[in-house]
Amino acid sequence: MGPRGSDDRLKQWRDARREVRAARDALADAEASAGVRRTMGRRARLVLPALAAVLLIVAGVGIWYAASAPQRFSDDDYLKAATSKVKLLLNVDADDPDRAKKILAGATGSFYDAFGQSADSYSTFVKDSGAHGEGTVDAAAVQWRTSDGASILIAASVQVSNSASGDDADNPIRSLRLVVSMVPDGGELKIDGLVLVP
Repeated sequence: MGPRGSDDRLKQWRDARREVRAARDALADAEASAGVRRTMGRRARLVLPALAAVLLIVAGVGIWYAASAPQRFSDDDYLKAATSKVKLLLNVDADDPDRAKKILAGATGSFYDAFGQSADSYSTFVKDSGAHGEGTVDAAAVQWRTSDGASILIAASVQVSNSASGDDADNPIRSLRLVVSMVPDGGELKIDGLVLVP
């Protein structure tokens, strides 16, 4: 078969496709007129695959963004982390030589630097004085919050005694108000700063 025969066959094939498309459109129009189905124009049929591809790309980008974004913490996460770390600070125990290490494990930034410089002195003082302190967090609230951290207001009560003082009446309960800065560090929330409010 020569090139002329190939051209004729190609033309016949294109004509046949055109007729099939026209018949399909005519059938769709007839069904729509009879109320059997809703009409969807040829344009809509061409746009749908493109729209599906765009939606798939948008979903992929959204999943990638969510997977690569830093871990997000809720207000409740900040409150729980702040209260547990402040309780550790308030509950002094002369019989726990690793308490300073536990405090440092929950600290970062300026608070880590400041407490780290005096951690040995703190441990020695608590051990030598036989100090015991019972602290409770009475209330806590998120003061402000950004993507980098949060500031937590904490109202607490603490009663400290030492081995020389056997009577709790000599050691009244003191109320404290603290502003605690919490930041994400290594996948967990840690104290970055602590201020005692008068």
